[in-house]
Amino acid sequence: MMRKSVWTAALVLIVGLASIGMSQEDVLGRVKAASAGLEAFRATIYMVNYGSRKAEIEFAFAFVPPSKMRIEYLAPKNLEGQLVILNGDQLYIYLPALHRAVRKTVSEGSEHPGTEMGFLYYFVEKDLAAFLEGLPLTRVAGLKGFVWRHGEEVVTCRAYELTFTGEKEKQIVWCDAETFVPVAVDIYQGGKLAIQVRVVEYEYNGVIPPEEFAIPG
Repeated sequence: MMRKSVWTAALVLIVGLASIGMSQEDVLGRVKAASAGLEAFRATIYMVNYGSRKAEIEFAFAFVPPSKMRIEYLAPKNLEGQLVILNGDQLYIYLPALHRAVRKTVSEGSEHPGTEMGFLYYFVEKDLAAFLEGLPLTRVAGLKGFVWRHGEEVVTCRAYELTFTGEKEKQIVWCDAETFVPVAVDIYQGGKLAIQVRVVEYEYNGVIPPEEFAIPG
């Protein structure tokens, strides 16, 4: 199990010699290996959608491959408590504002909750090959400090910056230099910033109790 808080990542200054002067292919290989080795992932995630109107959300995310996912919204206030659970082919959505629950069966190949997280979604899904088919790696930069503000906190970590460029979309991804887990994703569509994803803190390969994915009766 590895628990990682991005708020304290700046204190981890010793990165293995193997990660110094790594080639573009080496960095992507380490990210692929981290994805392939993922058995469980839990994180607090902050996202901004720059559509016709800027929308910010924050949620607790838990995932056990291949098909157990839980998303619980923490902010904004009008979404607080909204719950999405995917357990196999069963999808459960609870809308507290409406006091309503929705249950349905999802078919193989249908879009699952979480795809809007871009590269991070494919990383935890252990399906980077599918991502790279449409958005090949075009650039790697690093090691460098990655800094962003979360409320009153300044979040800092050492990261590699990877750029993936497709015909209509580009994603810039920052991967933690210690674990090679994605901690930030900027998604550009039509040349404009569309979505930002930031991982506030995460736990890689920890134990997530199966009851967290139980769908209420």
